[in-house]
Amino acid sequence: MGLKLAFKAFFKCLKKSPESEKIAQILAADSTKQLEAPKVKHSSSAQLLAAFQKEGRFIDFLQEDLSGFGDAQVGSVSRGVQEGCRKVLQQYLTLAPVLKDKEGETVTVEAGFDAHEISLVGKVEGEPPFTGQLRHHGWILEKDTLPELGSAKVLLPAEVELT
Repeated sequence: MGLKLAFKAFFKCLKKSPESEKIAQILAADSTKQLEAPKVKHSSSAQLLAAFQKEGRFIDFLQEDLSGFGDAQVGSVSRGVQEGCRKVLQQYLTLAPVLKDKEGETVTVEAGFDAHEISLVGKVEGEPPFTGQLRHHGWILEKDTLPELGSAKVLLPAEVELT
């Protein structure tokens, strides 16, 4: 359809007509849009990364080469990162388990289940309902109250201590 439409528009533009004027306006508007700087949107992933970095130095932790450190040192640092990131989750996000059952319990997955919410693993044969052992209850984000970022690109500003 695209090629047919392009040829049709081409031949309409060969002569002056109301259609050729409309096509010219559309093309002019489209080229103006392409020249405009793209608007940067504050994404929730950037907001969450910024909060994790601010409270738990999460990005610093992930970017650090830990191969030269002992397990005790990594464990000690990990505790601080975990505490800060956990604080962010509790402060800004309301999470709930996908399935309310306890891990290890036997659960039944009925027909019509949402594959985005429940992942079947192991020997999957036949049609639902399926019965199996709950390995992980999953998580659903019920609500978020993430703070706005000052800049969409800066997750946390550099710190300079003046003496």
